[in-house]
Amino acid sequence: MSVTATSALPTRAAMAGGYSARLHTDLATVSRLWIRLESDGTATAYQRLDWVTAIVERLSAASKAEPVIVELADASGRPVMLVPLARLRHRGYRVITWLDLGVCDYAAPILAPGIDLTADDMVLAWTAIRKVLPRADLIQISRIPDDVHGRPNPIATLPGCRRMDMQASGVDIDGDAETLLSRLCRPSTLKDMAKLRRRLERIGEVTFVEARHAGEIDCIFDALVDQRRTRFAEIGRFNLLSRPDVEAFYREAAHQGLIGGPVRLFGLAVNGEWIAAAFGLVHAGTFHGILLTMAGEAWRNTSPGLHIVAETLRWARAEGLNYFDFTVGVMPYKSDFGVQTRDLSELAEVATLRGYLVKQSLHGAEAAKLWLRNHPEWYTRAQNARRWLRRKIG
Repeated sequence: MSVTATSALPTRAAMAGGYSARLHTDLATVSRLWIRLESDGTATAYQRLDWVTAIVERLSAASKAEPVIVELADASGRPVMLVPLARLRHRGYRVITWLDLGVCDYAAPILAPGIDLTADDMVLAWTAIRKVLPRADLIQISRIPDDVHGRPNPIATLPGCRRMDMQASGVDIDGDAETLLSRLCRPSTLKDMAKLRRRLERIGEVTFVEARHAGEIDCIFDALVDQRRTRFAEIGRFNLLSRPDVEAFYREAAHQGLIGGPVRLFGLAVNGEWIAAAFGLVHAGTFHGILLTMAGEAWRNTSPGLHIVAETLRWARAEGLNYFDFTVGVMPYKSDFGVQTRDLSELAEVATLRGYLVKQSLHGAEAAKLWLRNHPEWYTRAQNARRWLRRKIG
């Protein structure tokens, strides 16, 4: 299926800056262009065609999601970008969101080389995109970064974008891999890490492993799943990997990493026992850390998560990567490595009265969360109640 529409405002500048949008509901019809833009243009690891194809094939059925990919071209017909969206059917309403289905940290288009849209250009382009989208009550896109590997993210310039109560973080890495940590970390952090490392080494032989064959993939991934399940049960937090389709998605992606896919999987072991695991994506000189797990109470005083992050940082630099992305969430351990935070935005546009009511309801829920965070006593009570409920549900 394909639909074409053109948008240009009735002014001279707008007519000269018209954009055409074409809708694709099947990855096959746009895959050739996608591969070309991914190779010659700019995209994050989350918008790689192999990653998105696996999302559609493995996760769309359970999520009741339909792919909605928009191809945008300029007045001369040159491709400008691909915008991978999805339409989800919720109870009582339909929403168009980014094509992430819970496994992508950033919403950014695949950008053609040499074409960066201004904010005014993007208003015109977005009008064309809106015209070809299927019917929905609400458009809701979150985790929109300001840039894509240094190029402006045009989605972030849309007038309806607002800052989220969420940030991402990362750090530039350069120079010699073996001395990387001494350049990133404070002396006090290095001293603490050395003490913790000696504590580990007194227990037994410490081994850092990059999974390089199928057996290692399954062994380390099994440990990752078990460690995450245990930890999330302890804190009463929802575990996305508890869904069999999501666990299978990540496992298969790890295996695909052995034959050209973006995933790299690491494990940290003491005397052969896995005490931490790290799962990430590599693309365009960047390592994106996605999943980080560690063993339970018996190992907590050795900080296995800190060690595997340090080892993965050194690995990334030795591989010639120049940026280590800790992705979303500002957590205390990330500051130990000298990260810089980046703002993320969200977009919510209503298309129907039902969509307006849904948006108001969602905003009300967010306001309630913010109020709770500003009232620690009630926030703690709410967290404890949620944990109790999750444990009861199982």
